[in-house]
Amino acid sequence: MRSSVYLAGPILPAKEMIREAHARQRIGLPSVYLTRTQLQKRFRLSRTGAIASEGNLAADPVALALGLMRQAQQLGARLYCPYEISDVQAGRRSVLVSTADGFEIQACKLILCTGYELPKIVPTAGHRLASTWAIATRTQPSRLWPEQSFIWEAAQPYLYVRSTPDGRVLCGGEDEEFVDEDRRDANLIKKATLLASKLQQLLPEIDTRPVFRWTGTFGQSATGLPSIGAIPGKSNCLAALGYGGNGITFSMLAAQLLSAAIAHRKDPDARLFAFR
Repeated sequence: MRSSVYLAGPILPAKEMIREAHARQRIGLPSVYLTRTQLQKRFRLSRTGAIASEGNLAADPVALALGLMRQAQQLGARLYCPYEISDVQAGRRSVLVSTADGFEIQACKLILCTGYELPKIVPTAGHRLASTWAIATRTQPSRLWPEQSFIWEAAQPYLYVRSTPDGRVLCGGEDEEFVDEDRRDANLIKKATLLASKLQQLLPEIDTRPVFRWTGTFGQSATGLPSIGAIPGKSNCLAALGYGGNGITFSMLAAQLLSAAIAHRKDPDARLFAFR
């Protein structure tokens, strides 16, 4: 469990950050506004203000995914891997999925969870792709900030920072809205240098020289919300498409919304996340 610090910036200066903190408190989110002095005292960070929140979780994504799949198997799920899906035939009572090498899987319902790689049968309205970059420093546990909280800033492009169990600092951001892989990869050294420079300004006690650097593509939506629900025009086909790096949060929403849809139960939030 970790705390999280959302730093004031160009998008949300200190006065707006106070309003944001109050809005979060009204809906029950454990958040508190910190003044410049309070922020410096608690986290050794220098900004005009910030929101500190509790109840955040850090997880190894690979270990988490494998654990969930093992749990699913124990509950009776069968895993087929790796297969490339080449065709989906939606019928009134079932769905037939064909793979590129001729294998077929028949199911009562099909749920697509493909991230930013949208299958042809999924509506693309409001969906766009972007590129992002990240770095990791050497291990330096004695130099890390108090509470090793997650750090975000209200800026565009934004910066995010967190630590790893062995004491590295991960820093990412500098997103740009293009998806050309060659252009994205060619910017890796430039973007890594920029991230290290911004990290140095934020955490001057840290050795910010990158030991690892990487880049990737991710999906976004016009509203920032995921697309979860029945796929229009495709009987018995549903999808859970999360955007913007909020996969764990959105997957919990998807579990609730899709289980309700399959069981023909009404969910008050279904229309909010439905495909348009």
